Amino acid sequence: MLSLSSLVLLLTALPASAGEGQVAHAPAAATTDYYEIQPGDTLWSISTRFLNDPYAWPQLWSLNEYITNPHWIYPGNRIYFRLQDHLTPPTATPEVVPVEAVRVAQAAPADACDFPTRFNESRPATPMTAPGVIGTDDEISLRGKVRAADEPGTLLGSPAYVYLDVDDGDVKCGDNFSVLRRVQKKVKSRGQLVGSMYRVLGEAQVIRVDGNVATAKLRASYSEIERGDLISNVIPVSLTVDIRPPADDLQAEIYARLTSDEQVLANINETVFLDRGTDDGIDVGDALFIVERRDPLSPRTDPDDDALPERVIGRVVVVRATAESSTAIVVNAARDIQVGQRLTTRPNKTDDAE
Repeated sequence: MLSLSSLVLLLTALPASAGEGQVAHAPAAATTDYYEIQPGDTLWSISTRFLNDPYAWPQLWSLNEYITNPHWIYPGNRIYFRLQDHLTPPTATPEVVPVEAVRVAQAAPADACDFPTRFNESRPATPMTAPGVIGTDDEISLRGKVRAADEPGTLLGSPAYVYLDVDDGDVKCGDNFSVLRRVQKKVKSRGQLVGSMYRVLGEAQVIRVDGNVATAKLRASYSEIERGDLISNVIPVSLTVDIRPPADDLQAEIYARLTSDEQVLANINETVFLDRGTDDGIDVGDALFIVERRDPLSPRTDPDDDALPERVIGRVVVVRATAESSTAIVVNAARDIQVGQRLTTRPNKTDDAE
């Protein structure tokens, strides 16, 4: 593992790569927690140079939320390297560490024969954000839609005023609604239709009622809101969860993810949906390992190789749970997480495992 002093020298000494038709420049001064992007840089090249792993680029992307498209990064912007998550809190002293140091699968085990190290501690009152939900129209409690707004822009956000068509007319001043958008109409889990997937965009509070039309102020916006978006009873997005290691031997599979574009890789802080719920022993706060048995270069369509041990590539924490399914947040990821990936609480469990 590189020492901090060695990595600082590496940050300041290596030349920046240049794309075709571009001139390479020496990198700008780097600190122990960020690097200034140079012409020709890509997330792939930065991960290769500073983290010794080109496949760590999704990790860097997830840590730099201002980057909306990983294929487009711009000279002069900063890439931050502070690798931390809900199960690994930030240290008092910032430092750049190789990505292997924060991968669940690469964590230094207490026992050399225990791979990977078990998660055996709790983290109380941990804030999480889960803007995705799956369910039928009745389960989601759809109430109407955004009819109009008081400003000319097509993309709306807090603190704009909007006009809501409330289908049942049962609305009064002070009522709160969630604003949401259907991102996938038919979602199946274990071969059964479970409803539609919605992204929660924001929250609106009613300040005036005129028949079935309510004037509301956008109190919060998590994504851009548009005319025609749906409204529902409030769906909490900001949640506080007591994270804990599950007491039982649990198995599950990711059957859907909020980011439906398969060209965008699910990673840290992504909302995913598991095909098991409270009837199977899963509850809010449970932390499960994401595992696979494959060579990273094998096609995703290939089945797992049962001759290989389970390799941990990430971890999720359950934030909502119903009888048959649950919603979780990806809190650790060594690489991209996709639909169909398996989860367990006991990787490589044997009969004599604890």
